[in-house]
Amino acid sequence: MLELVFTPDRGHVEPVYRQLGDYIRGLVAAERLPRGSKLPATRELATSLGLSRNTVSQAYEDLVADGVLTAHVGQGTFVAGSPRATAAAGARVSDAGGGSPAAAEDARHGFVWSGLFALRARTLTLPAGFGAERRTRPLRFDFRGGQVALDVLPVSDLRRAFADAAGAELARLADHQSPFGIGSLRREIARYLVSRGITCEAGDVLVVNGAQQAIDLTARVLLDPGDSVVIEQPGYFGARLAFTACQANLVPVAVDGDGLRTDELARVLRARRVKLIYTTPAAQSPTGAVMSEARRRLLLALADEHQSPILEDDYDSELRYEGPPVAALKTGDGAGQVIYVGTFSKVLFPGLRVGYVVAAPPLLEKMALARWNADVTTSVVTQAALARLLATGGLGRHLRRVRAAYAERLRAMLAALADAMPPATEWTRPRGGHSIWVTLPAEVDGPALLQAALDASIRFTPGEVFCGDGRGDRHLALSFANHTPAAIAEGVGRLGELVRAQLPSARRRRHQ
Repeated sequence: MLELVFTPDRGHVEPVYRQLGDYIRGLVAAERLPRGSKLPATRELATSLGLSRNTVSQAYEDLVADGVLTAHVGQGTFVAGSPRATAAAGARVSDAGGGSPAAAEDARHGFVWSGLFALRARTLTLPAGFGAERRTRPLRFDFRGGQVALDVLPVSDLRRAFADAAGAELARLADHQSPFGIGSLRREIARYLVSRGITCEAGDVLVVNGAQQAIDLTARVLLDPGDSVVIEQPGYFGARLAFTACQANLVPVAVDGDGLRTDELARVLRARRVKLIYTTPAAQSPTGAVMSEARRRLLLALADEHQSPILEDDYDSELRYEGPPVAALKTGDGAGQVIYVGTFSKVLFPGLRVGYVVAAPPLLEKMALARWNADVTTSVVTQAALARLLATGGLGRHLRRVRAAYAERLRAMLAALADAMPPATEWTRPRGGHSIWVTLPAEVDGPALLQAALDASIRFTPGEVFCGDGRGDRHLALSFANHTPAAIAEGVGRLGELVRAQLPSARRRRHQ
């Protein structure tokens, strides 16, 4: 008899007896429990797994009803021996919620991984509508976020910087293993942050593999299972994944045109202990809203009063096209409560994977230790090349070019939306960042629009990705970074036709 190592996820919406039943189905489908084999008695299995006998009995009864198991009075419970039982087990596993791909993989390879995952891993799933859609034609218009204008990359400056890093500097860097990063880049980042109003030393900077690793490290060193974390709603899905992996309780707080709603935040902080507040104040993800000065002051005051640190994700702050620069939230941080995170991926290219953290020394030290456990350090060649790009002014020159290009593309997308979308459609008008948040007419079916767009060779990020509560199907995010104005006009025009096609015929005629 194969030992059962099932561990229930008591925080999951599915009852424990259903979880146990699905686990046993997987064992049967993978033939780890052969036909005719006897299962432990309900009392015995309940004791070994730390479950109630009723839970095990209910799981067995469901499996017997489905033909996966058979029960014989006075003899026990057995795996059914008929081909129908094996087919039923495989079919039930393939229908078992979000875990179906893993269960199918288990069945093919004969090893039931789904029963061995840690509880924190079981909670990790891709957001609805993220990367799982059927695509029937080559993609022509890709308006998803996280992309850059490849046609304005500083290719010559990057080539020289990487050549120097891999040549003259390589001998000096070859044995570097500090999780904090190389000294030259930390010094250049400290100088660079003066433009964000932040005064810090090289020793206050931790170099990491992009902003996502910074968020993950913050979660690892601050959050215990059950801790509460405030996140923006809608908000960045990568932060939600990192906090969920630490088994935190996510507390969504709404955003509007002035950023995070601090009135809602105040009510949350009065009602419960919050371990961390995550926010994107310079260009809210995904709406692009800039947090007002009044809310910034109140946010800092609330965090100080309730001793809740703030994780400031400044991912898109350099991309600003109108109005005066907005200082980082950390500039008002007199108590050291703000964990400041930045990245070079949005202004250069995503594959660079270099970000940084500025935080209080005790926290930075713990993050560096956690980082060592994960991957030791960021590529020293990439760090040295980026340090040179900063020192020679190459990044500054690139920023001036990319701001001009993105400003033109933002104007093109706003104009295209005004021309192509029906009047009931709304969208943000960001002063910075790289994307626009669109609210669709009530009649539009979001998932159907997503599939129609894919069939028309158009890709965007559906709103559900940014809304952890399953809502957001009336929204979508469109990035203007990686297409020319002409391509934006054509792609958004085609998307507008798809939106109009879903309106009732009377309204469609009225809006044409």
